[in-house]
Amino acid sequence: MALFTTHLKQYERMIDSLDSCSLHQCSNLPYSTCQHCARHFCHNHSNEHENRCNQTLSHLLTTIDKLVVRLSSIQPYCLEQLEQWSDQAHQSINYYCKKKRYDLIEKKQEHLEEELTNLRNILDESIEEQNGIHNQFNKINHDIQLIEVKLIELEHLRLTHRPLIIDENLISLQCLFPLSHPHHTIHIKSGNESSIASNQSHLLVEREGKHLCLLDRNFTVVKDIPFYHNGVHSICWSSIINRFIIITFKEIFTLDDKTMTLEKCSISSNMDWWRAASSHDTLFLSSAKWGSSIHEFDLRSQFQFIKAWYTPVTCGEDEIICDLKYNNSFLAIPIFNKHKEESRLDLRSSITLDCIWSIRIHGRCRCCAINGDQWLVMNHDDGRLFHISAGGRLLKTDKYQHHQRLEDITTWNDNMIVVLTKKTINLHEVR
Repeated sequence: MALFTTHLKQYERMIDSLDSCSLHQCSNLPYSTCQHCARHFCHNHSNEHENRCNQTLSHLLTTIDKLVVRLSSIQPYCLEQLEQWSDQAHQSINYYCKKKRYDLIEKKQEHLEEELTNLRNILDESIEEQNGIHNQFNKINHDIQLIEVKLIELEHLRLTHRPLIIDENLISLQCLFPLSHPHHTIHIKSGNESSIASNQSHLLVEREGKHLCLLDRNFTVVKDIPFYHNGVHSICWSSIINRFIIITFKEIFTLDDKTMTLEKCSISSNMDWWRAASSHDTLFLSSAKWGSSIHEFDLRSQFQFIKAWYTPVTCGEDEIICDLKYNNSFLAIPIFNKHKEESRLDLRSSITLDCIWSIRIHGRCRCCAINGDQWLVMNHDDGRLFHISAGGRLLKTDKYQHHQRLEDITTWNDNMIVVLTKKTINLHEVR
């Protein structure tokens, strides 16, 4: 029995119609028409299509329910930041109030207490001298009366205070641009169309098309090995195999950053490879040609081939995929059109490659995920940067001020952006 109201209606056959069942290689006459996709199905295939639609709708409802539960229990990282700011703000107010209390009240109390102590000491000394008290009686009495006046004044002290006005801009969404001055810079000449990648401890980059260099968090080259394999076009880190994956035109390698052991993968060299991205257990590779294809491999089973997508699903025949980056079940794909000289950034499902959203950008671009599900996109040639929201909206653009060709961009933990230029690697702190 169907879970939902039927999607099909009786097929209305036109005179002299040559329609047949829409299912491939089925020549039976149509029995019904789907009200959603408008395709015709014979009696047998109508039931199959109905069941498939029900399963799809059931899956969508289940997904909505899961998102509702997730939404009700979400605890964004920024809430912790907000609480920390609140604690610091209260500490600042408390410090200010304590300082004013001392300056305006307690300091005067200390002075008056000191004066009273001095008067008592004078009286005690005069009593010991017996007749000395008569000589200073009038002065001591005057001083006591003066202190009493000061006490009355202190008791009736009034303050003028203005309400604390909170600037609405004290707390706002983080703004990436302009990027801060580089926190670290190291001069390394990279190869053409090179790449950079990071894990928790290290950055890996190609140097002059002849070496692989491993940098630590002090931006010091800690390890360096020769590499002569026709240039590095992409690097990504896989946590499941605990290796860097290095992409060249014809060969794929893995690198152990602890031993610097380089191993060739078993992926076929029949294709010219270009860009790569890895999820937890999957490697995605794009081809280096117009009408780029995307190929998926299983990292859990020694790079076993899973499936491939081709034009027009991936891009048009006159388009090329400029980069691939994975984040939270999605692939960010900058695509360049050679005839229109236009570019766009597509966000696709990493499972189906369905397009979630697309936004027009400029030039041949690389990208990286930032601030959770947002994206930072850079133009190779003119140094323009694009900050894209998780929903595919352009938040802000900027121009990278270091006048060199940009090769790649990545993040290092939550608060660092690494920019690879033709001659340097720059580490920028996100504030």
